[in-house]
Amino acid sequence: MKTEPRASRYNSYRRYIKSKFGNPVLKIPLNGGFSCPNRDGSKSFSGCIFCDNRSFSPAAENQESLLKQLCNIINRFEGRFNAFIPYLQPFSNTYGSVDKLKSVYEPLLSIPQVIGIAIGTRPDCFTDEIFDYLHDLSKRTYLSIELGLQSVHQETLDKLNRGHSFSDFCNTVEKLNSYGIETVAHVMLGLPGESVQMMTETARKLSQLPVSGVKIHQLMIIKGTELENQYNSGLVEPLTLQAYAEILCEFISRLRPDQYIHRLMADSKKELGLIAPLWSEKKQQSLSRIYSYMESNNVKQGSATDNI
Repeated sequence: MKTEPRASRYNSYRRYIKSKFGNPVLKIPLNGGFSCPNRDGSKSFSGCIFCDNRSFSPAAENQESLLKQLCNIINRFEGRFNAFIPYLQPFSNTYGSVDKLKSVYEPLLSIPQVIGIAIGTRPDCFTDEIFDYLHDLSKRTYLSIELGLQSVHQETLDKLNRGHSFSDFCNTVEKLNSYGIETVAHVMLGLPGESVQMMTETARKLSQLPVSGVKIHQLMIIKGTELENQYNSGLVEPLTLQAYAEILCEFISRLRPDQYIHRLMADSKKELGLIAPLWSEKKQQSLSRIYSYMESNNVKQGSATDNI
């Protein structure tokens, strides 16, 4: 697999975090036991039409205590890594009282090898008290807040049954940035009804916000989701790998050069419910194709930002 494009064509989070801490750092997905307002009835019972955490997160079905989840992974990688970032991944990990958040976050930071924490959540799962607590937390450790967005277009968010707006996302990012807290936007390419222009508009708007990083996923059809029903009805057609590579490169060329790219694609497996696109199973092979496309087309992150 080619590695040169990784080094020179986009600003990778892995390289940033290694430079920040001086050594390789392992990010460990954990199940913090949180719920989601889009599933518990606060906003909806059905959730987003694409969502099945069991397919997207290796930690989603882990019922062990949080510290046991963490220590098991640390012990497994001891010797290869000396620094770890717990990543609270499934569902919305700021959805609760400050006391609840403290009971989950603080024990993780008591582990000597832990150098920070990453928190996956939604932009509508914050209160003033939570912002204040996160501000305090950021003074004591490395903190990264990963916010599910998927698209800046409200018509798309409505189709996905997201239950929040792009304005909610902007307001949360601005508030976290005012406290000096790093934020990451999760986006999907190939969403129902979105044109290439709409997808690149998402990149353009993210480049105008104080967003530190972007995690990019292709739309995947997962068994048992509403999206599967739409796929079976012919309403949704996943991107081919070639189309994804082309759109992805257009997308990253419109991000700011300083924004860290956490991921170029997602992956899953048929045994975890993946229906399409099947190139999602072959992560390293697919990334190699993407890198080759970057190289042959001289793609560089941020190269189109001056022309927007």
